[in-house]
Amino acid sequence: MDKEMSDLLVLYKAVHASVDQMVEGLSEQEWLQKPLPNMNNVASIIEHITLVEQRFLGFLTGKPENIDTGAPFKTDSWNVEKIKMGYSAVAQQVERALNSLTSEELDQHAAKLGIGDVNKRQLVAYLIAHTTHHRGQIPIVKKLNATLSA
Repeated sequence: MDKEMSDLLVLYKAVHASVDQMVEGLSEQEWLQKPLPNMNNVASIIEHITLVEQRFLGFLTGKPENIDTGAPFKTDSWNVEKIKMGYSAVAQQVERALNSLTSEELDQHAAKLGIGDVNKRQLVAYLIAHTTHHRGQIPIVKKLNATLSA
């Protein structure tokens, strides 16, 4: 693994660890509570992250899947335990994939996204940026829930 990918793997693990800390100890009710009916809850955010990472994992491994990554935002029912297990499992799968990809493979085309064509190396950076973006929503949801519940 080259230095850039090694750095990205460290960053990926750090982002996931910070999300783990944010949701640690939350009750099922706290996972499911929405600050307002038109807002997201922690469960939908984590499930969305998981689905996007699964989709990107498919691009990285050459086995793309057609996954509706927006599905968690279009429902009103979530299985918190299933979401937790899925989030943990996809993180392990992404780490394994990143450890196994060669420099040559990382320079191969991965996907055409809304931002344009990306190679696998760029896709990894985008995956981390996406997860980081949604990671930033979790403390906002938690704070709004606490404020509006008081």
